[in-house]
Order: sequence, then structure tokens, then C-alpha cells
Amino acid sequence: MLAEMAMFIQLLGMAVLAAVLPTIGVMCVIYLAYTYKLQIWWFVKGIMRAISYGLTCITDGKAAADKRL
Repeated sequence: MLAEMAMFIQLLGMAVLAAVLPTIGVMCVIYLAYTYKLQIWWFVKGIMRAISYGLTCITDGKAAADKRL
């Protein structure tokens, strides 16, 4: 009986951790996104520009891509 209670408490603790840890992770991500949103936006814009430049190079050639910079 004592072993079953100990196993139940352990299972309950694992369930609580499985619910709490992802919540803390999501809250940290939201906090960092809110705090560093300008830096993140600058980084995302740079990636979008690089993808756009690469696609323009593939479709229209490097000269056209350089002209659009």
C-alpha cells in the first residue's frame, strides 16, 4: 500500500512537471520576444531580404538582384 502511494505521488509530480515546465518555457519565449522585439524584427527582415535576393538571383540573374538592393 505504501509503495502504491509513493508511486502515485511520483506520477502526480511528473504530471505537474509536464504541465508546468512547458508553460514556463512559453512564458520565457513571450518575455524575450516582447523585450527584444526590435532586434528579432531586424533579424527576420535580414533573413527575408536574403531569401528575396536569392530568389531574384535565381529567376532574373545577379545583375537584376544587385540593382534591386
